[in-house]
Amino acid sequence: MHDAIERLDDGTLTFLPERLNRDPVVLRGLTSDEMWIALGVGAVLGLVLGVPLSIATTSLAVAPTGMIAGMAMTLFAAGTLLRRAKRARPETWLYRQLEWLLASRWRVGRGALILHSGAWTVRRSRRLRPALARWQS
Repeated sequence: MHDAIERLDDGTLTFLPERLNRDPVVLRGLTSDEMWIALGVGAVLGLVLGVPLSIATTSLAVAPTGMIAGMAMTLFAAGTLLRRAKRARPETWLYRQLEWLLASRWRVGRGALILHSGAWTVRRSRRLRPALARWQS
């Protein structure tokens, strides 16, 4: 039925579940950090669209209503898109992808990543051997 928990001689466990340290999914496939970022972006977009509409309609209540509508639509869209993007990928894939995008496109944080496109070899290639032979003699 249940497997016995394996322990070492000193009483420590030989296996610890890896999912204990993961952020839990809170809403529509988003973790809490992703949800708060989506809410912030939605609030800003809703305010940017709601203030001109509020001025045009001369109703002050349109701006906060636009914020709430923007937050709801952003949560719905971000949950759908991020759930599809993160499916069958490692937990940190999204954050590494964003880090790579910032480093490759806008050169932000380039020192933290190795950015190289090309074939990686472990052995010396034939082109380098004549140069090494000249250097050694």
